[in-house]
Amino acid sequence: MTTWEQDLIIKVQLGETGAFAQLVRRYQTPIFHSISRILGDEDAAADVTQQAFVSAYENIQKYNPDHRFFSWLYRIAYNGAMNVIKHRKFSQPLGDMDLPSGGPSPSARVESHETDFFVNRAMGELAYKYRVLLVLRHYLNFSYAEIARITDLPATTVRSRIHTARIHLREELIKGGMVTSV
Repeated sequence: MTTWEQDLIIKVQLGETGAFAQLVRRYQTPIFHSISRILGDEDAAADVTQQAFVSAYENIQKYNPDHRFFSWLYRIAYNGAMNVIKHRKFSQPLGDMDLPSGGPSPSARVESHETDFFVNRAMGELAYKYRVLLVLRHYLNFSYAEIARITDLPATTVRSRIHTARIHLREELIKGGMVTSV
């Protein structure tokens, strides 16, 4: 954890709400986008994100500085997303989401947007247990150990499911015509 982050957390623990606002600004977008990818529903993702920050604020005294703050915060958001999944049946494909694309030129941006569309659609076809792990590993760059801690799965199970998820994602991309078979 960085020094500025440690300083902010200590200030929040001492009751300075302005310090927490800085943490919200720093982590709101990555939490929202990753939860959006998991749920496929931006409104539900916004609710989960907001509730995660409220819960983090209320429980900041329980934060263990031995772990990354973002991992702790993401665990709270992940639990919220899993509760939404338990209470609803999501079948909406992820391709309708307006996720940021990047690129130096308009044609590169169009190509990137198209790729995002196909990958999001393929991700939407995956079972949640696979989709969540891909989001954690490839969009948020969590280590296997962090993913295991967040999901309460053994690290060997995390590795195995991520491998299986990649296979399923490739199959979906092949079905969608985005990738040709090898």
